[in-house]
Amino acid sequence: MLNCDITYFFAILTKTDNEISMQVWFGNRKVAAEQSLKFWGVTIDTTLTWEHHIGEPTSRLNKACYAIRSIKPFMSLDVLRSTYFSYAHSVMSYGITFWVNSSYSENI
Repeated sequence: MLNCDITYFFAILTKTDNEISMQVWFGNRKVAAEQSLKFWGVTIDTTLTWEHHIGEPTSRLNKACYAIRSIKPFMSLDVLRSTYFSYAHSVMSYGITFWVNSSYSENI
């Protein structure tokens, strides 16, 4: 049985469309539309601009940069490199093949 309280639908729109004009019904219950959804850690929005996905890791990357700057005077280059790869590189590169051509990717 479909649980309509936690079920949403997602429509891909053109950039000129303002809103989803389609409605989906299951039985006598309306299924809600979503503007973005998270699927395997990648946030997809209805116009595929990747704005929502790129906005999420930006704060995590800012924190990683702050941590690296904070420990820089006390640690060797190898430790700084390990810190970068463990905190920043994985966040920055996850799903990059999808969102790298977005105009918002320069924020990363």
